[in-house]
Amino acid sequence: MVARYWEALKGVKDPEIPVLNIVEMGMVLGVEVEGKRVRVRFRPTFSGCPALRLIREEIAKALQAAGAEEVEVVEARTPWSTEDMAPGAREKLLGYGIAPPLPLPMAEASPSCPRCGSPRVVLKNAFGATLCKMLYQCQACGEAFEAFKTV
Repeated sequence: MVARYWEALKGVKDPEIPVLNIVEMGMVLGVEVEGKRVRVRFRPTFSGCPALRLIREEIAKALQAAGAEEVEVVEARTPWSTEDMAPGAREKLLGYGIAPPLPLPMAEASPSCPRCGSPRVVLKNAFGATLCKMLYQCQACGEAFEAFKTV
């Protein structure tokens, strides 16, 4: 029964990065089931994330659609890290045109361009459209692109 709810949570997309779901992002820490009551332990990627309310609502909707009558979403105070992302998440980001987060030992390095692969990139803004991304420009192909911050 728990597997059904985990599967339902895979349908909840991160609204700021719609190519990934909250399970792939490593945001779901656990699912507990007692009859028709489901409790989800969830942690945000950033504490000030403006999408938190929407994500919580989408979690409740997905679990109710999967059969839960009562849903409790508990926000864990455990810090999230880009290391918590599922292995395939980085490839999905890259395919979507967002440079994936670099591994923690390389966090200070610049990403390669997700479009042409060139390492010749320039940071244009440390704050992208969302808190979790930065804006770069590739010097090889000229394209501007977002890069997911390493946390």
